[in-house]
Amino acid sequence: MSDSSECLTDFDQWPCGLAVMDASGQLEKTNAFLRQWLGMDAAEQGADVRFVDILSRAGRIYFETHLRPLLLVNGHFSEVSLELERPDGTRVAVFMNGRATLSKGRMVSAHFSMFRNEQRQAFEHELVAKRRESEAFKVLVGSSPYAIMSVSMDRTIRAWNPAAEQLFGYAEAEVIGQKFDEILVPPGDRKSLGEDLQRITSGETVRSETERLHKNGHRVQVERSIAAIHDVTQEYSGFVATYSDISARKASEAHIQILLQEVNHRSKNLIAVVQVIARQTARMYEGSEFFSAFSKRLASLTSNQDTLLNSRGNHADLETLARSQFAHLVTPEDPRITVSGPTVQMNEATSQAIGMALFELATNAAKYGGLSKDTGAVTLSWVVAQEPDPKLEISWVESGGPSVSAPERMGFGSQVTGPILQGITSGETKREFHPDGFRWFFSAPLAKMTE
Repeated sequence: MSDSSECLTDFDQWPCGLAVMDASGQLEKTNAFLRQWLGMDAAEQGADVRFVDILSRAGRIYFETHLRPLLLVNGHFSEVSLELERPDGTRVAVFMNGRATLSKGRMVSAHFSMFRNEQRQAFEHELVAKRRESEAFKVLVGSSPYAIMSVSMDRTIRAWNPAAEQLFGYAEAEVIGQKFDEILVPPGDRKSLGEDLQRITSGETVRSETERLHKNGHRVQVERSIAAIHDVTQEYSGFVATYSDISARKASEAHIQILLQEVNHRSKNLIAVVQVIARQTARMYEGSEFFSAFSKRLASLTSNQDTLLNSRGNHADLETLARSQFAHLVTPEDPRITVSGPTVQMNEATSQAIGMALFELATNAAKYGGLSKDTGAVTLSWVVAQEPDPKLEISWVESGGPSVSAPERMGFGSQVTGPILQGITSGETKREFHPDGFRWFFSAPLAKMTE
C-alpha cells in the first residue's frame, strides 16, 4: 500500500467519475470528478456511505434488482443510464459501467466508471419530443379539412393529405414523386409560381386566391398559403402548400353581383315608370287630387312589386296580380268581382304593365262603371289560345253599372290600357263602350310575356 497515495492521485486524474464499492456495499473510494459532481468532500468517502446512497431512488431500486445480480452472474455491465443524487436532492445524469471482483461466487468489490450524459439525455428527450410532435402533426395534417402538401426544392411532391385527394382527385400514391407544377398548376400560372417561390425563400408566406387543376382537367378555385421549409442547417429545402376550396364562395359572389346588377336595372326601370306616372297624372289632376291619384297609382305599382317579390322576383302569377289590383277599392270577398283563368307566370315587365292596366280599369269601374253601383259587376277572365302560336287573351267585362260612352280625350288610363301595354307586350287591345257596360280585350304572344 506504499503506492496508495500515488494511486489515489492517478485516480483523481481520470476525466470521468470513478467509484469503488466493497463487499458490504460501502462506498470505499471515489475520485475528484465524481465528488465534484456530487458535491462531496474527500473525507466523506468511506464514512459509512453506501454506494447506492449516491443513486436516485429509482436508480437504487434498479441497481438492487438488476445491476447487482448482473455483477454477480456476469461480473460486469456497461452503458446503463442512471441518475446520481446530490445531498440537496438535485440529480446528475450518467452512463455507468461496472465490473465486479468475484471469489467463490461472492462479490469482493466492484469498480464503477461514470460519464455525464446530460447533453445526450437532453438530445434523446428532444428526439422523443420531436417524435411526439411529428406524430401529432401527422394526425393534424391527416385530419385537416384543408388540402396540405409538402414539396421539395425541385418541386417534387413528398407528402399529400386526404383533403388534397378530395379536392384535386389524385390519390396519394399517384402524386408522390410527381412534379407539383406539372400536375396542379395551369400552364399560364407557372411563371408566377416561380416568382412566389422566390418570395417564400426570403421568409415571406404567400397567400392569395388562384386556380389549380383537378385530375379530370377542370380548374378549381382555391385560396392558398405557401411557406418555406428549412432543414436543420436553416437552408431552404422546399415548401408546404395549403389549399381551401372557394368555388362555392366564388359562385355566391358572382350570384350576388348579378343580383346587384339586377337590382340596379330594376331600380332604374321603376324610376322611369314612376316618372311616366307622375307626368301623365299631372296632366289630369292638380293639387290634392293629383296627390290622391298619384298615390293610388304608386300603390298599384307597389302591389306589382310585392307580387314579384313573393314569387322570388322573377315571375308573377297573373291571378295573384289581378286580385291585388282590386285591394284598394273593395274587399277580396266582394261578390261583384269574378276573376278566373289558368295559371300564367309573367315576367317583370309584363307584370308591371298588366298590373297597372288592371289598376286603371278597376279604378274607372269603381268611379264610373260596373263597381260604382251595388248592382254592378266586373268579370275578369283569361285563356291561353294555342293556335297558331300560344297567345294570352284577357277580357274585362262590366255589367249592371251606368251607361258609358267613349271619352272625349285619351288620358293616362287610356294610355296604360292601350299603347303602353301594347308596346311592352307586342300585343293588341280593344275597348268597347257597350250599353250593358264597358268592355276591354287584350291579346299578346304568350312567349313574349313569360320568357
